[in-house]
Amino acid sequence: MLLTDETKSVAEADAMAARGATINEVFAFLRTRLSLDAFGLLMISLPRADFPALSKLLPRMASDETQRNFTGNCGKVLLGQTVSFVRALAYNYAALRNRSLSGARIMDYGCGYGRISRMLYYYTDPEAIWAVDPWDLAVSLCREAGMVGNIAQSDYLPTSLPAPEAAFDVMFAFSVFTHTSRNATNAALSALRRHIAPNGLLVITIRPPEYWVVNPEYAPQADAFKAKHDADGFAFAPHGRDTVEGEATYGDTSMTLDFLAQNYPDWRIEGTDWALADPYQRYVFLTPA
Repeated sequence: MLLTDETKSVAEADAMAARGATINEVFAFLRTRLSLDAFGLLMISLPRADFPALSKLLPRMASDETQRNFTGNCGKVLLGQTVSFVRALAYNYAALRNRSLSGARIMDYGCGYGRISRMLYYYTDPEAIWAVDPWDLAVSLCREAGMVGNIAQSDYLPTSLPAPEAAFDVMFAFSVFTHTSRNATNAALSALRRHIAPNGLLVITIRPPEYWVVNPEYAPQADAFKAKHDADGFAFAPHGRDTVEGEATYGDTSMTLDFLAQNYPDWRIEGTDWALADPYQRYVFLTPA
């Protein structure tokens, strides 16, 4: 629930929208009046009958079913995980690059239905955000929901991305490299390198070896996957999806920091983090080497 003062502020924003305020003007107002959590609560609640003008102007939230299909959770529980990541992103960007996310040029690689991109409106205007995904369904869901900014479809094995090169202050790939094959990982990290600004920051998530134990689907094979992780630094279990260029590129993946450092010399590991809300998504902060 929004607090009383926050509800009044959202009502003011709704009145602004009804008078013809632009989406950037509305976001600028909400940034000054709402906390990140309150902004998230608003974004996941749209459309709302009590805020009709905002509901027409701002993106509609995906259904609970869509949220669960993409992430396994929905609603406030999922918002808590999202806010934890966004706060870590903002904190570590400031710590490692001595800058605020405010006004930054940001790419959400593997955006899904746009759950994290929605939260980035709290920091920067839509035209500075690129939400990119190789799955046509994900791109369609973003567009159908009225997501604003730059929505684009990429290749599954990209050599480049549909966005400006050497341009992004911040790029993140949440729960992407926890699912990609070795070839897909190679391709994506190489493509992302082409688009990051020289002083930019890339944030990815990886899974630790414990993932194979806590996921009941892998109970009979957990020891084998952990051994693969320990021996090679990378373990991948493909899912039964369509192949790309003859290869299953999507599944479940774990990898080590040493694997990243040794195999991707164009990137430098600057730090790591994680959140209690989602402890098997370990955040890794990378800068262009």
